[in-house]
Amino acid sequence: MATYTLPFGELGAADRPRVGGKCASLGELVQAGLPVPDGFAVTVEAFEDYRDASDLRDRLADLVTSTEGAGPQALQKAHDDAVHLILHRPLPERVERDIRESYFALSRATARRRGIADGDRAAESVPVAVRSSSVDEDGDSASFAGQQETYLWVSGADEVVKKVRECWASLYTPQAIAYRSGMEAADGAAASRISVAVQLMAAADVAGVTFTVSPRTGDRSVIAINASYGLGQAVVSGEVTPDEFWLSKLGPSIMTTRIADKAHEYVPASDGHGVVLQDVDESRRQAPCLSEAEILQLAEIGMQVEKHYGTPQDIEWALERGADGTAHVMLLQSRPETQWKKRKDETARANATSSPTTGLLGLISATTKGRQA
Repeated sequence: MATYTLPFGELGAADRPRVGGKCASLGELVQAGLPVPDGFAVTVEAFEDYRDASDLRDRLADLVTSTEGAGPQALQKAHDDAVHLILHRPLPERVERDIRESYFALSRATARRRGIADGDRAAESVPVAVRSSSVDEDGDSASFAGQQETYLWVSGADEVVKKVRECWASLYTPQAIAYRSGMEAADGAAASRISVAVQLMAAADVAGVTFTVSPRTGDRSVIAINASYGLGQAVVSGEVTPDEFWLSKLGPSIMTTRIADKAHEYVPASDGHGVVLQDVDESRRQAPCLSEAEILQLAEIGMQVEKHYGTPQDIEWALERGADGTAHVMLLQSRPETQWKKRKDETARANATSSPTTGLLGLISATTKGRQA
């Protein structure tokens, strides 16, 4: 019998085919003893069995394969049709039941840790992030990274089930449809598989990204941290220019900082559902959003993650400050760093088309720069 939900604590890298890159990575981090908000994966089997419960698989495959070489309008229509199909077909009873029961179990366990009584409504509506975890994303090439959806501050079982469906539907964005419609495999569209992570929300005072390699040069002796106020959505989406901190792994020690004018931040909506963008107080806008101790703490954790995986990482994190000011870092995602790899591949392709002498000089130049960064 198929398993439709699995706790993060039971997952690892080998489970990627069942739970996608994001959930497998979160399980790996938990297994390594690193700080990760609790949660569970809605497995690939859930969406597979949903597609197989009717003609949904064939309908979706036809929508994708019919768009090969199509323009933006046709891709948008295929996306709209796919979303309508996924959101309006009834879920198999056991799929929906397993999602609801796993969410209730997560909520109750969290409420007990926070001292909330079982009968309290809050014990069954703890806010979570619902994040797509495609089997095709978060690998070394990260072809699908960023193409699927994340929903923040989702409360209540009804909303969780709804957002899981919307994550499934995001497998059929116009961009993703265009990508898959050109695949050589005849069943490429139908073979794309997606899981969903349901993870406790971190009430972030500051959030951002840590690169355990220079994303500019590939220098593995440095760490780059981008950070801003509130939830990490503003940093990841590029809606705010973050503070930037560069560190040497020796120590670690801070080498350079660049403090930005951080005008906006995402915070939980007042009704407890979703997030809103608000202005940052003038007194905080041009102040560093992280203390020196917090920067060093993030660097230390980043090096632990890199050591676990054995390769440079791109790590999303959130930092909560307790009433006493103590910083608690929570890891939300880690994947192989790809920005430098993309630049390196582009340089290699350019050198391959140049003269032998130019190519060699370019390689020497790039290597020298990498060591100096």
